[in-house]
Amino acid sequence: MRILLSFITLYGLTIVFWGSVGLFRFISEKIKYIRSKEKLDDPALSGRIKLDDVAVLIPAHNEEKTIEDCLNALSRVVPKDNIYLGSDGSSDNTVSIVRELGYQIADIQPNGGKARALKYLIDHFSICERYKAILIMDADSEIDEDYLQCALPLFDDPSIVAIAGHANPKWHSHWLPRWSMFFIAYRVRLYKLTQALLRYGQTWKHTNVSFIVPGFASMYRCSVLPKIDITAPGLIIEDFNMTFELHHRQLGKIAYTPLVRCVCQDPHSLKDYYEQVRRWYLGFWQTVRLHGVWPSIFWLSLGTFIIEMLLQSITFLIVPLTLVWFLLMPGEPITLWLPHLGPTDISLLDVVIGVFVADYILTIIISILEKKPIMLIYGFGFVFLRWIDAFLFLMTMPLSFLVRSDGRWVSPSRL
Repeated sequence: MRILLSFITLYGLTIVFWGSVGLFRFISEKIKYIRSKEKLDDPALSGRIKLDDVAVLIPAHNEEKTIEDCLNALSRVVPKDNIYLGSDGSSDNTVSIVRELGYQIADIQPNGGKARALKYLIDHFSICERYKAILIMDADSEIDEDYLQCALPLFDDPSIVAIAGHANPKWHSHWLPRWSMFFIAYRVRLYKLTQALLRYGQTWKHTNVSFIVPGFASMYRCSVLPKIDITAPGLIIEDFNMTFELHHRQLGKIAYTPLVRCVCQDPHSLKDYYEQVRRWYLGFWQTVRLHGVWPSIFWLSLGTFIIEMLLQSITFLIVPLTLVWFLLMPGEPITLWLPHLGPTDISLLDVVIGVFVADYILTIIISILEKKPIMLIYGFGFVFLRWIDAFLFLMTMPLSFLVRSDGRWVSPSRL
C-alpha cells in the first residue's frame, strides 16, 4: 500500500484516472481501429479525405543530417508533389539537399521560427485552398508506412479536426550502455506513460481533453487552420498554442490512436535534454498564460494535471534535502507533508522505497513491454532526469511572465 501511495504521489491521480479510461477505451475500440485500417478504400465512403487531399508541411532549420531520412520515409507514404518544405534561415546544406532530391522547398530568410515557417508555407503554396488536410512534420522525424492508412479514417467523424501522432523514439540497438542512449531510454519510458496512459484516455470521444497535439507529426483539417492563430506572439513553441486554440474556440475534437506512429529524434546529451525540456515547459506555461482559464471540462482536467505536476515537482525537489538530513541525522525520521498522504513521518527506507524503488518498478514494467532489457541498467539513473524535469517545470512557470520569445529555434546536435 505504501508503494501504491508513493506511485500516486509521484505520478498523480490523473495518470491513474486517464490510464483507466484509456484501458476501457482500448478494450472497447481495438476491433474498430483494426477494421478502420482495412476499409480505407471503401468506395461507399465517397466523402473521405483521401491521400491526394493531404499536404505535408515540414519546417526545417539546419537539418542536413536528418532531412534525407525524413523524406525517404515520406516518399513511401505520400506523393512527392504533396510535400512542401520550408527552410527557416538554414545556414547548412538543407536547401541544396532537398532540391537535389527533387522536393519543393521555400528558402525562408531570416530565421523566424517554426510557427512562422508553417504560416509561410500555408500562405505561399495556398495549402488550405488546394487540400483538405495537412500533416505537420519535424524534419528529423520518420513517418511509419501505415501512418495515413490508420489516420485518415479518423477524419470520417466530422467532429474530428486534429489527429495527434504517436511518438516512438529512434532506438539504436546496442548491448553495452551508452551515455547518449540513456536519455533516449528515458524518453521511451516517458512516452509510454504520456501516450498509452494520458493521451489515449484524454482523446476518447466522450472526454477529449488532450492539451497537446505534438508538432513532430500531427494532422489538422485545413478548414480549421484559418481560425487558429498559428503565429501567436511571445511563444517559444507552437503546438501547445494550436491545441489550446482548438479547445478555446471550440473548433472540434482531437483523435489519437497508437497505430498512427512516427519515429522521432530525441536529445542524446545532457545539454540538449535540458534545453529541449526547458523549451517544452516554457512553451506550456506561456500558452497557459496567453489563453487563461475558461469554464470547461478541458480546464478541469488541465487544472488537475497542473496541480499534481506542481506537487510532484516539489516532492522531487525535496528528495535530495531529505537524503542530506538522513546523512547528518542517521536514524532520525523527518516529518513532511506529502500530496495524498498529509503530514507523514519519513524514514530513509521510506524514501528509498517510495522514490527509487517505485520509480524503478515502472522501468521494469516498461522494459518488458518494450522488450528493451538494457533499460534495466539505464533505469537506475532515471530519478536524476525526473529531478531535472521537476526543477524545469517549477522554474519555467515564473519565467513565462518574464520571458517573451520570438519563436526562433536552434537545432540540437545529431547522432
